Amino acid sequence: MKKIFNKLFPKKFKPYWDRNKNTGKFDDTLKFITENFVNSDSYKFVSNQWHLLNINDFESLKKNGLNKYGSEISTHYFTFLDYNEEHIKNLFKIINNKNNVSYQTNVFKKHSNLDHKTSLIYNLLCLLLYENLKHPKCLEHLSKLSDKTYCNHDHPFINIDDQKITSDKIISLFDFENIDNFCKLNDQNNILEIGAGSGRLCECLLSINQKLKYTICDIPPSIYIAYERVKIRFPEKKIELLFNIENPEQIIKKINENDISFIFPHQLKIVKKFYFDLTIAVDCFHEMDKKTLNYYFYNLNNVTKNFYFSIWKKTKNWGSGGLFKKTENLDFDKGDYNIPNNWQKKFRENLKFPSNQIGLGFKIK
Repeated sequence: MKKIFNKLFPKKFKPYWDRNKNTGKFDDTLKFITENFVNSDSYKFVSNQWHLLNINDFESLKKNGLNKYGSEISTHYFTFLDYNEEHIKNLFKIINNKNNVSYQTNVFKKHSNLDHKTSLIYNLLCLLLYENLKHPKCLEHLSKLSDKTYCNHDHPFINIDDQKITSDKIISLFDFENIDNFCKLNDQNNILEIGAGSGRLCECLLSINQKLKYTICDIPPSIYIAYERVKIRFPEKKIELLFNIENPEQIIKKINENDISFIFPHQLKIVKKFYFDLTIAVDCFHEMDKKTLNYYFYNLNNVTKNFYFSIWKKTKNWGSGGLFKKTENLDFDKGDYNIPNNWQKKFRENLKFPSNQIGLGFKIK
């Protein structure tokens, strides 16, 4: 009976926010962002699964602020505390049967926020990821990623060869490698990232290439988490929330003035044609229903010259179904993403991790 009720009346974030926004438990920036969001056209783009996940994440923020982000909220973005064969098989391609592996590491470290089993699972993943970080183009950038942000807010890490390693650090460098192979970042100026989550990739790319102008398009609480993160990492940069702007000329003027800008999804409609050199969407499109995907593809067709995204090869959008509606399946190779005809595929790569995701790059004519 409960399942039927939840399908008929799935939980929505706005009623939760209306009940909790005046409890005094949320900081002013988060309140400002969230109040603007729930009263904007962007609210309708939230999938059912993210209504539920956002309620859980706001509960964590209400109780702990960002202090427990690394052990609670981050698992909804890209921190894996468990994995299976399909996730890790590509990590063994270059190290299978390797005899000489020698590190200075505390792989048996027990993290204060995890039990012994989960600590070991996470530590071994970090070791596997690090061993795959052998491409000189990536390895040379590892030291540029700041411990102040990647290892902050209760985020688990281990030491390997005198460096603090998190899964986020290594995966961000894998993403950088794929994006750079598709569309040389040194040749780009204006970057848009959709669904930036914690801001890990934004921080990575800007740590490697300081000249990039970066715009993040997302919803709370992730857009708040990313905003707070880049303020810590890049105190010298001009960073601004642009949620109140609905004028096309004004929003472009502001993005040009800023180093890092933040917008909501509905504001993509007012960005001028082909303004962004490159748009990135990592690990987020497979969480959207097809109506929302079509909205993004339609607007990306207008605002960007190149587009890189990574998705599960096959997945079900578990929040898209209802009592009388089937859950939506998303399989890229079966055409479920409705890629526009004028998009020219220039890049496809199976990810090292998770191994059952693919990275795709398109040039938009």
